[in-house]
Amino acid sequence: MTLNRSLSPGTSRSRLFSGFLRVLTFSLITVAFALRPLHAQTVAYVANNNSNSVSVIDVPSNTVTATIPVSLAPIGIAFSPDGATAYVTNENGGTISVINTATNSITATIGPLTGPAGAVGPKFPAITPDGNTLYVPANGGVATVQVVSTATNTVTDVITLAQFFAGAAAVTPDGKRVYVLTDDFAPQLNVVVIDTATNTQVGPSVVVSGNQTGPGIAITPSGGTVCAAGGTAPVVTAMSTANNTVITTIPTADFPLGIAITPDGTRAYVSDLNAGAVTVIDTASNTAVANISPFSQPFGVAITPDGASVFITNENTASVSVIDTATNTVVATVPVGSNPLGVAIANLNAPFAAFTIDNLNISPQGFHEQGDFTLGANSQGIDLAHQLVKLTIGSFSLTIPAGSFLQVSGNHHFELNAIINGLQVNFSLKANHGSNTAFSYTVNVNGVDLTSQPDPVTVGLQIANNTGTTTRQF
Repeated sequence: MTLNRSLSPGTSRSRLFSGFLRVLTFSLITVAFALRPLHAQTVAYVANNNSNSVSVIDVPSNTVTATIPVSLAPIGIAFSPDGATAYVTNENGGTISVINTATNSITATIGPLTGPAGAVGPKFPAITPDGNTLYVPANGGVATVQVVSTATNTVTDVITLAQFFAGAAAVTPDGKRVYVLTDDFAPQLNVVVIDTATNTQVGPSVVVSGNQTGPGIAITPSGGTVCAAGGTAPVVTAMSTANNTVITTIPTADFPLGIAITPDGTRAYVSDLNAGAVTVIDTASNTAVANISPFSQPFGVAITPDGASVFITNENTASVSVIDTATNTVVATVPVGSNPLGVAIANLNAPFAAFTIDNLNISPQGFHEQGDFTLGANSQGIDLAHQLVKLTIGSFSLTIPAGSFLQVSGNHHFELNAIINGLQVNFSLKANHGSNTAFSYTVNVNGVDLTSQPDPVTVGLQIANNTGTTTRQF
């Protein structure tokens, strides 16, 4: 089977189709703390490969609100966990555009990227749950994964792979592993597993069905299963992250390239490029349960954080189709730029409506912090089973992985007692008088000396995309 290249004129994606936290996990009972005001400001970013631009779609209204010029042949997009920043890979430009989502403006350009064989073209990236590191598959005569620090917007490591081409990356929810979809001309696809602590490959690559890599790799929210789209093989391969072995293959329509999994982990949506269709897979039974059509060369796939909508890029018609997951029908078509490929969706950064630190004591042995916050109007709510918590005091930061808190009484009181990054952390979070928006918290951390921080010091709290900062004397 060969891809009809004439459907993408002017595109120089030579190999896209031609061969294509974290910390120690404290595993407790993970009860969802889901208080969702339903006021989240959600956007979709679409990489227009031939237009050298990114279309910004307002999700509630399904309208384009901005078009951002970037470099040559944008292809992949990843958002920071708080939605404040978008990273756009420019395949022909060999760069990554860093975009402030509040202003839809470019704040930095990373690259040009290089590898063992010289300049490289980045593909479909993934970011760690703590937002600190971006993993970017790239091709330039040899496959690499570019490791980018989001704090400095610089490449800090280049991982050279044995395969010829790397197409897409996905990071496990615990941030410990990166799974990279590669192609080695066999013809066959491989999944390479990378340890994020050492940025080295873990074990041999795993052979999966198909050839010709696209953006087609995704990991279930539980972190237990990796799904890889087969390209030339009309299947999706499911593999276990426990032992990195293939579980099964799931038939799709024809030429599956893009894949995304719903936030509840029950469904996978797969774009079947040649069939002009989208296959819906039940992840419990690993079977196809629906087929949605028609589309025009469907490629990229992204799902809204609430799981209500799926966005599909249509290469051939410069548009994005929106699927209602309740009915699996197309409910909107949004015009965008030429040859749209990658698409990503995020809830934007939602500042707290109020954030105060009532008490901050810092000693050479650790610190004690008490505070209050109120969720802002654009918050998507709090779900501690699936959202990380990040504390900052001056230059110090501590990320608490999603699923670390234990519900101890009622629906609005959560506790954490764990060793994280070698520090003893005791954290209590309560809703104020049963409120859905107002909370108080107390945290004690032992094992870190912050006495050299400036006084007063800037203190920050982040829960998913809910953020707040203030200053406090200690």
